[in-house]
Amino acid sequence: MSIYKQFQQSLEQQLKNLARFPEISRTNISFILDKLRQNRFNLVMLGAFKRGKSTLINALLGESLLPTAVIPLTSVVTIIGYGEKLRIDVLFHNGQRRQIAGSELAAYITERGNPHNKKGVLEVDIAYPSAYLKDGVRIIDTPGVGSVYSHNTEVAYNYLPQVDAAIFVVTVDPPLSASEEEFLKDIREYVHKLFFVLNKIDYVAEAERQEALDFTRQVLTTSLGTDNLQIFPLTAKLALEGKQAGQPKLLEESLLPQFEDHLRTFLYQEKGRVLLISCVTGALKSITDSTLALKVERHASSMPLKELEEKIGRFNLELQGLEKEREMSLLLLDGRMKGVIEEVNTDLETFKNETMTRLRREVQEAFQQKLQASGDLRQEMEKFLFGTLRNLFTLWRSSEIEKITQNLAGVHQEFADRINSILERLTELTARIFDFSLRGFSAETALTEKSHFWFKFKEDPVGLEIIQITITSLLPRALTKGMLLKKLLENVDELVDKHCGRLRYDFQNRLNDMAREFRQTWLAKIDYTTDSIRQALERALAQKKDNSQTVATRLGELDRRLEAILQAEAALLTLKEQISATLH
Repeated sequence: MSIYKQFQQSLEQQLKNLARFPEISRTNISFILDKLRQNRFNLVMLGAFKRGKSTLINALLGESLLPTAVIPLTSVVTIIGYGEKLRIDVLFHNGQRRQIAGSELAAYITERGNPHNKKGVLEVDIAYPSAYLKDGVRIIDTPGVGSVYSHNTEVAYNYLPQVDAAIFVVTVDPPLSASEEEFLKDIREYVHKLFFVLNKIDYVAEAERQEALDFTRQVLTTSLGTDNLQIFPLTAKLALEGKQAGQPKLLEESLLPQFEDHLRTFLYQEKGRVLLISCVTGALKSITDSTLALKVERHASSMPLKELEEKIGRFNLELQGLEKEREMSLLLLDGRMKGVIEEVNTDLETFKNETMTRLRREVQEAFQQKLQASGDLRQEMEKFLFGTLRNLFTLWRSSEIEKITQNLAGVHQEFADRINSILERLTELTARIFDFSLRGFSAETALTEKSHFWFKFKEDPVGLEIIQITITSLLPRALTKGMLLKKLLENVDELVDKHCGRLRYDFQNRLNDMAREFRQTWLAKIDYTTDSIRQALERALAQKKDNSQTVATRLGELDRRLEAILQAEAALLTLKEQISATLH
């Protein structure tokens, strides 16, 4: 078992123990547990076509899972996550899903089996029992940039918002192309961690490898604008052969183990440490919140009744100021979200006008070309219009989602920062008024990656497949060729406008849902802390109006509960120190 997995299991057990304390919010602990368990991390394979990306994935997994060939291969995104046994699911643009056998995979993800993605595959999800994938890592194979198939390059670009880290694969022969250099410049803002692999080093003599490395490093340094680069030379094909044949010597000659060690270090230390420390910090913050209420009641119960009533009055007065800040934060959130919606509507209106003009022109050009052919003109034009319109909307939607996810990440972080500031002041003023100290912990950060928003919008895409039905109903068989073109052109604007309306409705609903999610998640934190303090004060006030024996009994109980929670806090602090010392 990896050291990361040990820490993860230990933290999960401590979180479960915390949930047993009635003072600690189970909602908060459940939120942290979900974050710890899901732990999704997208490791994306990038590079030009025929660099050996699929072969490298196979070598890492030790299994010929993905098909490889001489021609440009991958035409759709393939996602490989952990599963107890192999399972392959094909997801289509129309929302359908189909489970297939491994032998059928090439028919969906290769250019030969699925040219120009004519089968409408959105992505392929593969569950596979690999140690690389056990801790939430997903390896993602993308189409190669610079392929003769331009739609493959578009797919690779559209997937960039989901990248948490990337393996960029180049080869010794041929060297980096202009399209690769351009792609590198484009991905810098998306990729937090780039690994560079110089594949197929067996193509050159050992004496020439350093020359190939130096050249590649020079090009990458220029493209990325940084000198801090590490490139791993290897031969993925030889590594796969060594693993499958159980020949350690071949595997060692491939140089893959050096890269694997570096990759594991990153996945278990850098990536794992950030997630674990974040979860520990969130748990400590929950303990601080619960300890706050207990300490309020403990100290309030020890005060004379008149002093307690005065301090409750001060607390309520200062709380009014924080309530105003809370309302202001909500107004600002609403304003920012309205701004995002308005920007989407502006973009959509521009897209609609440009698409109407472009589509009318392309329909006329296609009609003249197909008029000379011997096929069914009506059927051919219907197929052309449907395919062109669907592609235009799909590509624009992907591009707009990328823009929205970046905007949402900024809005969410800004709102989270405001709410955390209110929570910190609430804690500080409470401790000041009731004369006790609290251990300070940094407020929990938003910790929502852009990919979180991307997935929210990616799910259940707008049903553009109904365009085909609409066109069929508009174009009766009896139309002459002249009337057919006229009818096609008449309905272009209507079809574009109708589907822009669908997109607008879809985006607005998702954005409104996202705004509600922001409000519910973060306002619940304020409500929980405020309510727990008020309830503690009400209990203390009721006890002061009761007899002294009741007060003494309650004080003893509070001391015992505080001690138990502080022991749990100490265990978490110890775990945090161990994580920081080990995964650094």
